[in-house]
Amino acid sequence: MKKLTLSLAALLVSSTALYAQAADLVFTNASVLTMNDDAPTAQAVAVTGNQITYVGDVAGAEPLIGDNTEVLDLGGDTLLPGFVSGHDHIVASGWTSRGVSLFGIETLDEALAAIKEYADANPDEELILGYGFNQVAYGGWPTKEDLDSVVSDRPAFILDFTIHDVWMNSKAFEAGQVSPDEEDQVPGVMFWQRDSEGNQTGIGIEFQWAAAFRNAGAWDPAGEIPDIQKNLYDQAVKTGITAVHVPLMAMPTVTDLSLVKDDEKLALAHLHELEKNGELTIRTFVATGFKDPTATADEIVEHTLELREQYDSDMLRIWGIKIHPEGNWSSKTAWMLDDYADGSATRGAAAIEGPMITSVYLHANQNGLPVGTHVDGSQTVRNTVDAIMTARGAGYDVPNNLLHHYFWVSDQDHETVIENDIMVNTTPIFHVDWENQDVNALDLLGRAKVEAIFARYSSLMALGHNVSISSDVPSSPIDLIGPLLNVEIAMTLQDPLNPDSKPFPLSRKPASLEESLKAVTIYPAAQQAMEDKIGSIEVGKYADLVVLDQDITAVEPREISDIRVLGTLMDGRFTHRDGI
Repeated sequence: MKKLTLSLAALLVSSTALYAQAADLVFTNASVLTMNDDAPTAQAVAVTGNQITYVGDVAGAEPLIGDNTEVLDLGGDTLLPGFVSGHDHIVASGWTSRGVSLFGIETLDEALAAIKEYADANPDEELILGYGFNQVAYGGWPTKEDLDSVVSDRPAFILDFTIHDVWMNSKAFEAGQVSPDEEDQVPGVMFWQRDSEGNQTGIGIEFQWAAAFRNAGAWDPAGEIPDIQKNLYDQAVKTGITAVHVPLMAMPTVTDLSLVKDDEKLALAHLHELEKNGELTIRTFVATGFKDPTATADEIVEHTLELREQYDSDMLRIWGIKIHPEGNWSSKTAWMLDDYADGSATRGAAAIEGPMITSVYLHANQNGLPVGTHVDGSQTVRNTVDAIMTARGAGYDVPNNLLHHYFWVSDQDHETVIENDIMVNTTPIFHVDWENQDVNALDLLGRAKVEAIFARYSSLMALGHNVSISSDVPSSPIDLIGPLLNVEIAMTLQDPLNPDSKPFPLSRKPASLEESLKAVTIYPAAQQAMEDKIGSIEVGKYADLVVLDQDITAVEPREISDIRVLGTLMDGRFTHRDGI
């Protein structure tokens, strides 16, 4: 009897080996960080088709190696789940980085010299475009007369470093068909800056300039979107990104819902064609944009549901709705609970206030659509948290409603977020001393508020709260899209681009490596309701993986952004491969 039992066992083992399907790809001798709490590390991973079919030790992977299996020995380097961006506008935002870059330029004179050099070198360009001007570094806002002094023969549109505000010369006002008495779209939020005599200074705040930009011929969606999308995705996959949440398309039609609808349909049709042809290199989850102060909740929800019927795959999906109710705190167009501390006697304002935010959450959540809201200001945080809790109170169970940015958050709202597991996305580089953000924060809100309510995302991460971290391209340049850059910032509270950067704010504690990596993998996957399919390395999940050139657990925090991505695997195929 004993002999028979042993024979049967031997037969079963040999049958398993005989009929086990050989993997297409095996990673071995790796430092695998799975982001799966039940089995956090491993040595080997096998991929068959578009799925992960083995996670474990090296010996266990050996039976899955067949004649046609590609075996990659990583020699102790790190294998991670593919990075999931929780907030990057990378489908159509490349129009924001054309022309002359002013990033890193710290004086107005230097900026003007750079613009003049570019204009002189490009005499055939009908428009002079640029991006990255920084009024904080310049000591104040520039004027159209400043810009006229270096470009007077052609329209010039120069975006600021947040991509919300534009600096225009006199020719741009003419080509944009802007009359001297043009009304502001929303006073205090979307407006033309004016001097004490009521004259336009040359600065359009919070997309007030968008119609002028289009009228001057600076936006051609049908002609531009395919090239923009390819360029941005090509750069993103090199940083290990395999999935992205696109929280509105970030096009210069964003404040007019009727125009937004057309542009969104155009961009989505392009992405769908790529999906059908097997050429979509990043899983793309899109939120429709709601920034038009004249639109209604019914209108945006109906539009979003119509698109969701067309685009609802694991490669291309309409996620829900993104509300963009205000501007940004650095230009005092974010709505605060209290006045800014610079003596201006304003607490900002919003184009979309509490009742409308609540209406959108209620109507969208009732239809199973999550909603994310741009919450720069503490008052907008309050309005959005109240809206989420109202929707929950109405019985609508949508766990992945989102707060985007999470800059200035009161104790009351911070506690509500913690107690009710409200998901958060933020951009770490906006909270540190990059582009003088620290100076601006202290000037506009004061040290007490900075230390009390600014950059509270790291305290959420310490609790294991669902927080995703990302770059918010194009409000930071595409070359800063790398998830590892955000991991480094979360772990150091310093700017990786500046060796002299100091931790900011002083009262915050850096996040751990584990929580920082979860914030670019499993947490944003859950925000997309995809945590059962991506975001961790587990058998049965999609084969979305990233290979690093060293063991990330042995790297100093201030060196993490220097780690190279050797390979990006999405849906079982390499979208980037360089060095393996």
